[in-house]
Amino acid sequence: MPVKHQPAIYCFSKSGHSRRVAGALAHHTGADIISVEVDRYRVPFLWIARAIWDVRRKTAPPLLTGNIVPAQRPWIVAAGPVWADEPAAPLRSVLVALAKLEVPVGVLLSCGRSKEQTNCFTTCETVLGRSLAARVSIPNEIENTANMNDRLNDFGSALGKHKVIDVA
Repeated sequence: MPVKHQPAIYCFSKSGHSRRVAGALAHHTGADIISVEVDRYRVPFLWIARAIWDVRRKTAPPLLTGNIVPAQRPWIVAAGPVWADEPAAPLRSVLVALAKLEVPVGVLLSCGRSKEQTNCFTTCETVLGRSLAARVSIPNEIENTANMNDRLNDFGSALGKHKVIDVA
C-alpha cells in the first residue's frame, strides 16, 4: 500500500460546521480532507428520521466515499457531528473501516452541547476496537475563536506525536 505523508481527515458534515472545523484542523496540520457522503441522508427532511434511526440502531451505513483508506497515512481523523448523544452514524462507518489499520486514529466531534462528548468518545473507541490517539470536541459556539484554535492545535500536536490526549 502506498504511503502518503499527509494525514487524512475523513469528514461528514450536514450543516457545514464539522466541515469548517475540519478545514481549520487541516490548515494547521496540512492534512487532506476527504468528504464522507451517505446516500440515506440526501433526502430533505427524511434524512433526520433516518439519521436518528441509524444512531439508535448503532448502524454503520454504507458510504459513497468508496475505499475509505486508499493509502497509508501517518494518522487519520474521523470528524463529524454528534446526533442524539452519539457520534453521527457515518462516523461509525469510518471507524469500522479504520479498525483494520494500525494507524493512529483521532476523533473530532462538533456538537451543540458540551456534555455529549464522553459517551461519544467511548462509543468511538468501542467501534474502533482500541483507544483513540487523540480526541477533541468543538461546541458550535466556539467555532472561529481562539479557544477552538487552541483545542485544534493541541489535538493536531497530539496526533503528530502519537500520544493519547483528551482535549476538553
